[in-house]
Amino acid sequence: MAKIKHLFRGNFNFRNSLHIERCMAYTEKQAFYVLCRRIAKKMGVSTNTVFHHFKGGNKYELSMEIKYEEVGE
Repeated sequence: MAKIKHLFRGNFNFRNSLHIERCMAYTEKQAFYVLCRRIAKKMGVSTNTVFHHFKGGNKYELSMEIKYEEVGE
């Protein structure tokens, strides 16, 4: 059975601005990393700066919007 990516939605509060992003990922952890890298690129800062900002805090919310499942015939 092949792995299927799901649609995740993240609300991130970074430097007094709200970033609402969506991405396709296999797991919530992967979605977090993808979205942090995307925010870092948009804001012109290093990825480590963004990871450190969200580490252990309640400054973001991540949820699965759509869970895709393989349909058997």
